[in-house]
Amino acid sequence: MTALIYKTKTASKEEVYSHLKKCDGNFTPRLSSRVDLLEYSNKIFQKSVSFEAWEGSILVGMLNAYLNDMDNRTGFITNVSILGEYMGKGVASILLEMCIDHARKHNFSRIKLEVSRESSPAINLYSKVGFKVMQECGDNLLMEYEIKGKSTEGVRNMKEKRDYDNEMRDTPEHKYAYNFDFDVMHPFMIRSFRLFFTKGNCLELGSFKGDFTKRLLPFFDDITCVETSREAIEEARKQLGDRVRHVNSLFESARLPGRYENVILTHVLEHLDDPIALLRRINDEWLADGGSLFLVCPNANAPSRQIAVKMGLISHNCAVTKPEAEHGHRRTYSLDTLERDVRAGGLKVVHRSGIFFKALANFQWDRLLKTDIISREYLEACYELGQQYPDLCSSIFLVCRKA
Repeated sequence: MTALIYKTKTASKEEVYSHLKKCDGNFTPRLSSRVDLLEYSNKIFQKSVSFEAWEGSILVGMLNAYLNDMDNRTGFITNVSILGEYMGKGVASILLEMCIDHARKHNFSRIKLEVSRESSPAINLYSKVGFKVMQECGDNLLMEYEIKGKSTEGVRNMKEKRDYDNEMRDTPEHKYAYNFDFDVMHPFMIRSFRLFFTKGNCLELGSFKGDFTKRLLPFFDDITCVETSREAIEEARKQLGDRVRHVNSLFESARLPGRYENVILTHVLEHLDDPIALLRRINDEWLADGGSLFLVCPNANAPSRQIAVKMGLISHNCAVTKPEAEHGHRRTYSLDTLERDVRAGGLKVVHRSGIFFKALANFQWDRLLKTDIISREYLEACYELGQQYPDLCSSIFLVCRKA
């Protein structure tokens, strides 16, 4: 599967009808058993907003929503349809997020949909995105998504106002980085990366104060670091000197001299207003042919976060907590949503894994690491267990190449 292109309301009436015919059997029950496909196609073409996934000239995925009830500021999703061979690849999740963001931008407060009780995969998908069951309607469930906050487009227009120096500072409730990150996660990240390193130069995007950069020095003679915080660069230069080339710039406006065999992006993508735009820049401008992107993000499904949900400390696995938001987090990735954004950015995943099985929060690990309770052997076992259960790791890890 090549990289998909996502668009809004570009499909013709004929393309909508052809797509629904191909997807008819994927519905539970079949769509044609409930509506006349031709009439329904004409209706949603004329009255709905369509969010579309294309591979070349093929419409592989479509979501249709009626977004015209401004009195109640309520939208209604009438159709989500994906060609069979593209199901389970994150296409529907992207279309749902496109729809939610469009509705948010146009000041809608909620989106509703109905789904068959028998369609467990669809119910699971909607629940994961954030839809909640509101009532039972015969053989269907009525689900609703409450829209909060501003659209990502609005956030992108505000990005110049972000204070990146302030985002990296510790707060009374939450440190930006813990000893657990430096002393445990960084060495295990290097161990996970090194098998895939390519001989040549290296680009590190979001290098913070240079602690992880220092671990890259034994592997690369030519390292360029792009960092948005001037304060962080000053700290990095104190410990790295002139062994590394620093660029103080937003990723959106960075101008780099060439391409790189190794691109490092660790615990950065979740901070970005438009992560897919950066992934596209990496693919189109910075990643050398045959080179690799090493992508690491905190994991929404880490046991420590799932425990926090059960304790009532956070609302759901993918929630962005107040301290995280103060440090610039915009989202919390899981393996499926991270791979979704990678594909949308034009890249392909050649290796997926997790780094370090983690059932405790970072501040708890920092306390334990000062004692003799945690041995080196225990840390090694957590790392090895993470290879077996990547979806239960502290961080999720992808190696990506040009599609």
